[in-house]
Amino acid sequence: MSDGAKFFFCMAVLSGGAYYYNSNSYFLAAVFVFLALCVIAIFYPVISEVKRFSRAQVETIDNMDGFEFEKYTKYLLEKNGYANVKLTQKYGDQGIDVIAQKGNVKIGIQCKRWKKKVGNKAVQEVHAGVGYYSLDKGIVLTNSSFTNSAKDLAKKLSVEIWDRSDLIMLIENMKKNEKKEAKI
Repeated sequence: MSDGAKFFFCMAVLSGGAYYYNSNSYFLAAVFVFLALCVIAIFYPVISEVKRFSRAQVETIDNMDGFEFEKYTKYLLEKNGYANVKLTQKYGDQGIDVIAQKGNVKIGIQCKRWKKKVGNKAVQEVHAGVGYYSLDKGIVLTNSSFTNSAKDLAKKLSVEIWDRSDLIMLIENMKKNEKKEAKI
């Protein structure tokens, strides 16, 4: 159990004890502790994930699974000033994993956490997804790089491709933004 979980558990038990002391009812104290633990069980994973995402480096991303990378991309875009950021459904997403908005531009992003170079298929899928979701722009984001053929196709289809170096820049920009927020 992590230090944070231990802290929340102790707080729940202490709160229950204080409630019992004031009400003199074991049942109500037990219900209170149970409800406090339920709240902790619901919110702790979310808090833990945000904490992990805020510390993530590109090497951490290399070890994520695909869906985790999609969630991380959502977090990263939010921290970089994108609005209305949401994940699409996990399956049957029509080539778009994350939808976001920058100014008045609606953007669809396909996330590829791959070890090899990303090829044409990802570019074709995001291009189709832009039409399906009525978006203004499509982006393929990867922790890797792209084949020359994918680069050529992306240029012809007006699909942006963001590779590992772009991902690193997003991470660095996020960290700068977090430092600015901390100073305020």
